[in-house]
Amino acid sequence: MAESPLSLNALEYTFRHLQKVAFPQLESEPFRVEKGDGTITVFVKEVRLVMYAMNQKEFDFFIKGQWWPFEMVENAKRTQKIPMIFDDDGVDDGVIYSEKDSSIQIPYDILTPSFVLLSRYEEFHSERHDEHGRFPYGRSLAEKYDMVEIPLVDEYAMQLREWLCLYFPERFEAVPRTPRIVPTHDIDILYRFTGRFQAWKSILGRDLLINRDLKMVRKSLEDYKKWKSHPYWDPYLRAAVEMLEREQEQHLHPIFFVKATEKGHPDAAYDVNDPLLQHLIWNVTSRGGQIGLHGSYPSAEHLQYLHKEKHNLSELCYKTISVSRQHYLRTFFSDDPNSLDLWRQVGITDDYTLGFAERCGFRCGTCHPYPRYDVRHDKVTDIIEHPLV
Repeated sequence: MAESPLSLNALEYTFRHLQKVAFPQLESEPFRVEKGDGTITVFVKEVRLVMYAMNQKEFDFFIKGQWWPFEMVENAKRTQKIPMIFDDDGVDDGVIYSEKDSSIQIPYDILTPSFVLLSRYEEFHSERHDEHGRFPYGRSLAEKYDMVEIPLVDEYAMQLREWLCLYFPERFEAVPRTPRIVPTHDIDILYRFTGRFQAWKSILGRDLLINRDLKMVRKSLEDYKKWKSHPYWDPYLRAAVEMLEREQEQHLHPIFFVKATEKGHPDAAYDVNDPLLQHLIWNVTSRGGQIGLHGSYPSAEHLQYLHKEKHNLSELCYKTISVSRQHYLRTFFSDDPNSLDLWRQVGITDDYTLGFAERCGFRCGTCHPYPRYDVRHDKVTDIIEHPLV
């Protein structure tokens, strides 16, 4: 056996997230992590957790999608079965509790796969990307191990909570968490009509020739007449406002991610100074919503674009904008470029980009916000990731 290939920083970062999800009331509870021969030990609330840990060789196979001795462990309180990685050289005797020294031995590695998913470690070491430079779902561990629909990190946290509450009920309590829904909307295109020729091209070309829907044609003609009399009646703009009104009725606080590009920009679908954009922003902010930056296509890898767009939107909103989601979900976690570096340099504090473009599910293994980890420098960052799901 050998020690875990993960650093103490990485292990502490991972356990902190598991603790926060499992016991939100203990988010700031201190703990200590130690590495041993094939084990990781965590000391928390005078309890000793001794967990199995993959060694470097097993870790390398795991990252390549070639090694996963696992079993589907059924949680006693839920019907969900979750894959648990265990020591393939040993015998799985289940969790062993010792009242004498207040400890439990867990024959599963829940920290290593959790760190890989949260940190996006696999993306830092991937050389294959799609035509937009994105890390593809087809190359991910989520696809290789068929776990994209399982928030694996959160499931591990729930399993950890179950063990601790079972063996140490006087020290750990399961506290109900209030669900929170945050609708997010990317305003890629602000309006349908820009001029008479374009409007007729859209109505006749799309509604009549492509969709062959006369009802749609009649509705589009009505929208066109309203737009001619007042541009604020553009159907796309009205749709955005109506979504906002519906969400306000449900006491939700959505985030609208808007572009802040200017005319001549390679990815300008509308101008940041357009009065219609200002109209939408006013509606959003006055109704309890939030405005975020929808970084343009090139801003994902070029600092000058991201910096300019963030500045433009902050000026327009009369406040510093620090929330973003990249257009096309373009993010890069490698030596060059590196989205964490770009976000840090321009002052982005909260990102909402991480989800797979091709597949719904849990790219990061969690549905909870968490701080991003800088794999290159082996340290936690101040940037909070809000997973797409």
